[in-house]
Amino acid sequence: MLRTAFFTSILLALATALGARTPEERVAREVAAQMEAEGLKPPAAARAAEPRLRAPRGVVVPVTVVVQDGDVPAGEADPVSVVNSPFTNGLGQVGFTGALTTISGTDNFVWLDGGITWKNSDAVGFVLTGAEGTMGVSDAGDFVYSPSTDGEDSVWTGSGLLAVAETQAPGFPPGTVSTFHSRPSMTASGRAFWVSGFNESGGTSTEGRMLYTSADGTPGQIQVVLRSDDVIDGFVIDRPSGIDFAYDASEDGSRLIQVLLMDTGSTVDDDFVFVDGALVARESAPSGGGDNWDNFDAVSINNRGEYVVSGDTDGATTSDEFITFRNFIRLREGGSVGGTVLTSSASVNALAINEARSLAHLWTISGGDELLFLSCNAALPSDGVLLLATDDQVDVDDDGLADATVTDFNASGVIGPGLDLGDSGEIFVEVDLDYGAGDLEAVIALDLPTCPGLDIFSDGFESGDTSAWDNTVS
Repeated sequence: MLRTAFFTSILLALATALGARTPEERVAREVAAQMEAEGLKPPAAARAAEPRLRAPRGVVVPVTVVVQDGDVPAGEADPVSVVNSPFTNGLGQVGFTGALTTISGTDNFVWLDGGITWKNSDAVGFVLTGAEGTMGVSDAGDFVYSPSTDGEDSVWTGSGLLAVAETQAPGFPPGTVSTFHSRPSMTASGRAFWVSGFNESGGTSTEGRMLYTSADGTPGQIQVVLRSDDVIDGFVIDRPSGIDFAYDASEDGSRLIQVLLMDTGSTVDDDFVFVDGALVARESAPSGGGDNWDNFDAVSINNRGEYVVSGDTDGATTSDEFITFRNFIRLREGGSVGGTVLTSSASVNALAINEARSLAHLWTISGGDELLFLSCNAALPSDGVLLLATDDQVDVDDDGLADATVTDFNASGVIGPGLDLGDSGEIFVEVDLDYGAGDLEAVIALDLPTCPGLDIFSDGFESGDTSAWDNTVS
């Protein structure tokens, strides 16, 4: 009831804004015209150009704390001392890595849904230490994460050790070893993906990278998806770091988006975005907005192949940061989301698209404020709602009163995806909360406002073939 009242208050507080001629309305009309020019039928929201309402700043935001520093999880004797970015499976269940403080030191764990499902100390015959913040969980309760195994970089699943550095690299000639394993993720079915490095002479330095997958999270199913030296659209994936850490596989595992560094002979045009077998954007190429692509950062893709990318162009520094949908810029630094201006300098910390085409995006704007938005239609990100911001007060016990202040969002697109948006009607984020005695790391859940249904295939692509949506690089 409290959450229903919260979103009702948003509507009442800004109801007078309806019918106003706003910049957001004009942008919506421009985007609608652009989509029609692309041969697409804009969703009803774009055609009507109705301004959306945002959450007013300063209200008490109801949240659910999944776990935070100092908590002792069910079945455990030790308190939580670290939590990392949360990820969801197809059921909307949350997973993340963290750590407990024990008598002997630190014991890292994997969390799934309501509690800890695995700890480093559970391993038999191996010594596991640490855990990357990037991980994944499946609908069946499997997981993938990246601890060190006997001092070597590795990835583990619920089935055990998946791969470890300084051993034969799967899919490579004998004598080629893997040098690291990092940034694991998992689809709803339990397919694991991760980035690795190789050395062809058995050394420890990384000579090239590869993106691996395993259909069931076991060593026998490991396959190379992409690797340095692969040729795509006439360009060779560069060594030693052509496979970027920014990638995303769709929930069903059928789609892939990846930032790649290609060997073009120049450093000014070698950054690319790869989607489902093709290069769709290239550094220094025209962005379609009067400037050129410069860098590509966070990426996300859904089962239909609809994708979003953040980065910046070589245009004015007051408007160079962007979010694209299907390779067309839909939102820029200096623009606004639901009336909240993305004042320069502004940057995208993380983003994610779900199966309903909704977009979650986290920005840092001038002055250091961090703002988490939900846009019901990724094609119209300016038409969104402000969910939570730094300095907002939150109610964690459902009594309608403020309990803590959000002092920081810990999502980062640099060290991992940072955000994961499912279709369960809520979003999980990692934040710092101050109850009055200093910051505590926490994973929290926020209920999302209801989004209207979109005519996803009303543009004539009823078959689900979205290939014509891409502005493919040639």
